[in-house]
Amino acid sequence: MTPGILPPQVHHLYQQQMNKLPATVQGRYQDTELGKVWLLEAGDATAPVLVALHGLQTPAPYLMEMLLPLTTHFRVICPDIAGQAGLSGLVSPLPVNNGYGFWLGKLLDALQIDACAMLGMSFGGAVVLDFAALMPQRIKSAALWVPAGFFRPLWRPLKNLLLPTLSFKLHSDKPHFDQMMHPLLGDNWPELRQFYYAVYEAGLPLMLMPPGPFKQQDLASLTAPVQLVVAEQDIYFAPDKLIRLAQEVLPEVTDLIRLDDLHVPTPENRLAMAQRLGAFLHQH
Repeated sequence: MTPGILPPQVHHLYQQQMNKLPATVQGRYQDTELGKVWLLEAGDATAPVLVALHGLQTPAPYLMEMLLPLTTHFRVICPDIAGQAGLSGLVSPLPVNNGYGFWLGKLLDALQIDACAMLGMSFGGAVVLDFAALMPQRIKSAALWVPAGFFRPLWRPLKNLLLPTLSFKLHSDKPHFDQMMHPLLGDNWPELRQFYYAVYEAGLPLMLMPPGPFKQQDLASLTAPVQLVVAEQDIYFAPDKLIRLAQEVLPEVTDLIRLDDLHVPTPENRLAMAQRLGAFLHQH
């Protein structure tokens, strides 16, 4: 790991999360035609591959923690998305013209992976969709957990975040930041909330706009089976609207999960999601 890419406090919390992972999880830089990509990898090198893309400001060590149950049967690869608060650098692909899909394709080329299963959570879901619009034949199956990429939410986050955000802007302290973040993750992941605050304090110039929204014609060639997870209390994506648009746009939504939870789920639901994903991947 190369210190200095992230500000010291952010890097410290990143390393702290890395230290929570078992020794079977290995981190390394992968050279690609578009530069170095930091990734975490766990599982048998000969096992079926799952490439997993994390959410906004939620780098690879946090997603890998969620996916540890899968590493006994799959080779799980979690890269830090370029332009996010991770170790792949702060220069982001463009969220238009399949910039993220092209970036992901170059990573798979460098890893010598022709096709594999993919998981995208939140922002990472839009990255998977961007790749599917560009190279659908390289996706064997796709899991989309509370994904961006189907529509740009406005009213729902505005209604729930406006007053907490204004209060935080007035006070700019940790208690008001926690209050602002509560509709997103409640008390479900204190370490992640602490990481978010460190990223905010550091003022990192992050890419906040995911690719999309994607239409039916963009994804008509994606024949892979899709698992879709929605959250009833999602601060961003109204579950009924997300399900409707996903079923309109995607040819094969074969596994639908509705969680009575927030956008960032509880530890119990994170484990349940990993177990359900394992069953989905074994089936397909």
